[in-house]
Amino acid sequence: SAAFKVVEPSSTGLDNKLLQDYVTEMRQVVRKGIISGCISIAYHKGEVVLADAVGLADVERGIPFSFDTYCRMYCATKPFIAIAIFRLAEEGRLDLNDRLDKYIPEFGEVLVQPEGADAPVRPKRPILLKHLLCHCSGIAYAPDVGESVEDESSRAYLQLQQDVQQKRIKTLADFARGIARVPLSDHPGNSYWYGFSFDVLGRVLEVVGKKRLDKVLAETVFEPLGMKHTKWAVRREELPKLAACYAHKATWRKLYGHMKGRVPSAQRPSLVRIDGNKAHDSHWLQGQECRVHSGGGFMGYLYGGLVSTVADTARFVRMLMRKGKLDNGRRFLTASSITAMEKNRMKEGVDPVNYLGNIGTYRKNGTEYGMGGAACTYWSIDRADDTATLWFTQHVDMPEVADMKGIDTKKADLWHMLHRAVVKGSKQTPKRRSTSKPAIPAAKRARSE
Repeated sequence: SAAFKVVEPSSTGLDNKLLQDYVTEMRQVVRKGIISGCISIAYHKGEVVLADAVGLADVERGIPFSFDTYCRMYCATKPFIAIAIFRLAEEGRLDLNDRLDKYIPEFGEVLVQPEGADAPVRPKRPILLKHLLCHCSGIAYAPDVGESVEDESSRAYLQLQQDVQQKRIKTLADFARGIARVPLSDHPGNSYWYGFSFDVLGRVLEVVGKKRLDKVLAETVFEPLGMKHTKWAVRREELPKLAACYAHKATWRKLYGHMKGRVPSAQRPSLVRIDGNKAHDSHWLQGQECRVHSGGGFMGYLYGGLVSTVADTARFVRMLMRKGKLDNGRRFLTASSITAMEKNRMKEGVDPVNYLGNIGTYRKNGTEYGMGGAACTYWSIDRADDTATLWFTQHVDMPEVADMKGIDTKKADLWHMLHRAVVKGSKQTPKRRSTSKPAIPAAKRARSE
């Protein structure tokens, strides 16, 4: 492929056959219609050892998945916000220990309603930027589609999300002010609540950068990284490159069932099209996109967040792998910034989380970290193995690999097969230091700040 220069896996000391087994099994997953298609990329020691595109990005239009297919990133938008925050911190324009109300004064008045409390109380400490980066601000999310509303805060978040969808809220400034009016789920710095924290960080970037979030991200992240195809919406002439987004029928019903006369567009019940019945109905088409630039990437399944391509996201992953250096050797971030972003920020006994995503998502006590989005756009980096993966499809209900019927679940797992290829390869080449010894569990390495 033009986007990826692939080397023979054995040239980096990997076992060749295991990656081939993975490719064969993933073809089976697509053949069975579990997903329409996908892209798999694997790196080892900085080299591309696998770059595979299989199946269709859009079944109805017969468009194949390719390395430059536009995919909705949803929550995988968040790491780009973290990177922008760190770039501005390196320039001395903000500090991770700054209070949030320095940039958004309304958060000086925020209240907390801990579980079981009768009435909201004043927070024990102010929200700091670093609390937002690891979801310890107390800001939560709206309930998922079809889920019941648990409490007043959930109801308020849902209302804000609907106000964005229905264009009653048109700016990130108004959205962030709205979030400040909702009581926090816990005192800042106390516990992990996945939520709108990165949307609020997006507003901080606007205030510090003195321009809209799309411009700030373009200038601080996408242009320096050469990510020309990472944007909030595609132009009409780019629609042939925009993947369709699929779901199961039950999700389609939750999203569209209340609309009279709406009929699902589906070749099979596991591949029902959402985000419109036709490509030109998409909410990621210019003029139809979410008005509020969502740094968290998720305003429901039909709004918010960036689109990107595997080729573009790989540029970002390579920069992380190279500890902040670009392909041309220029420095984008300091190595110490990357190390700070990768460090676990949770107390022991809690699933480890860093400023870029989750740690050890693929195996208990794993050393790898990465991030994904609602429609399965994943990337991960494992420093112990010196590997990285990218895996993109567009399906919001993709089953866990373990639940796929008639599939060898181990072989269909890119991360698992790559890790095995490293271990097996290291046994075949004893000259190299073995990477198969168990890594130190992430939780033991780092304590919460």
